[in-house]
Amino acid sequence: MPIKKIIWTLFSGNALAQLLMIAFAPIIARLYTAAEFGIYAAYVTVITITVKVASLGLEKAIPLERNRTRAKKLTYINQYLAILISLVILLVYLVFGVSVLNGVGIYPALWEAILLSMGIAMTSLIQIYNYENMNREQYRTLAMTRALQNGFTGFAQIGFAFSGVMKGTGLLVGDVIGKAISVGILARVSKQDVKVRMTWRDTAELLRKYKDFMIFSMPAGLINTLSLQLPLLLVLAVFGANDSGQYAFVQRVIIVPISVLAMTLAQFFYSVAAKEMAANPAKVYALYMSLTKKLAWYLTVPFCIFAFFAPSIFHVLFGEEWVVAGQLTQVLGAMFLTQMICSATSQILYLLERQKLQMVLESVKLGFVVVIFSVLKSDFLQTMLVYGGVIAVFNLCLWWIGKEILKGREGIG
Repeated sequence: MPIKKIIWTLFSGNALAQLLMIAFAPIIARLYTAAEFGIYAAYVTVITITVKVASLGLEKAIPLERNRTRAKKLTYINQYLAILISLVILLVYLVFGVSVLNGVGIYPALWEAILLSMGIAMTSLIQIYNYENMNREQYRTLAMTRALQNGFTGFAQIGFAFSGVMKGTGLLVGDVIGKAISVGILARVSKQDVKVRMTWRDTAELLRKYKDFMIFSMPAGLINTLSLQLPLLLVLAVFGANDSGQYAFVQRVIIVPISVLAMTLAQFFYSVAAKEMAANPAKVYALYMSLTKKLAWYLTVPFCIFAFFAPSIFHVLFGEEWVVAGQLTQVLGAMFLTQMICSATSQILYLLERQKLQMVLESVKLGFVVVIFSVLKSDFLQTMLVYGGVIAVFNLCLWWIGKEILKGREGIG
């Protein structure tokens, strides 16, 4: 498929998905309180963090495997691991009555624990299928399923709120329903691929081949996710559900209208770079620089204008309860902007197989995050301002390191 057609296919699908989120946001903001949104965000955060270890980081190896049969076997291994981890988490709750959410003052009921495990499994499977589709160059599938997922999720969350059935957890139930439908579609598409039989020997061979992804990439990915997601849990624990709900709502809304192209290019860059890295690093370097410059050029001014008027915009669109979310948009502006600009190339160290360096950088970043929330506890917005500044610096450092390593590859001036 030509490059322009790939970009347009991914862009159109992601744009539709994000437009659906924009359309649902004002309705959902008026149907659920900030505290309810904060509790829901805590569940989603735990799911997001757990997904990083559910398949031991092996999902990122799928686009790198050039043999289709081995790629399919690698997909199966990832799926088995993800389902196993989600069942283990549920079993721990059933046997010991312990949940990771207990640490932030949330004690889920049995059916909520089941939803949590289902959410982990569904999110992991979606991620695995997406990497498989990158390998197969099934860009239409990538684009379509995300839009359908967001659509079904939004309708379900609104439906539970209006019906009054399970309204307190309607956001979580709707999220799981949307992901389950997405998994069903992706599984059906995946069955059309090559048919393989797995053996223990196949499993051992692939685990040995991609052991660095388990040893280094998985911990690095987990640490990176913790540095981005842990703050929401820390806000919940230190400042309460209302403030965590404001922060979660900002994460959901602020990146939506601006990051469509960035998300598209991230999928495109990883897919292309995985195929070209070994044979043509100069092409990857040129793409790396081009994507970053274009994102900076097109996103910086619109985002700065939006951030300046954010409190007023949030008040008008979502109601008076969400004015603090608008203020958060301003104090976290540098973090959001650098994430959007660097998001297309943020996995460059995985592609360069520099997992050790990635893990070191992510560990340092996580350390700073923990220190910030341990020391600054008196003022919510001040704490978030410092946190956002630190993450912005690390985003830029990671981009610069990736650029220098690529530049040093043979054949690059």
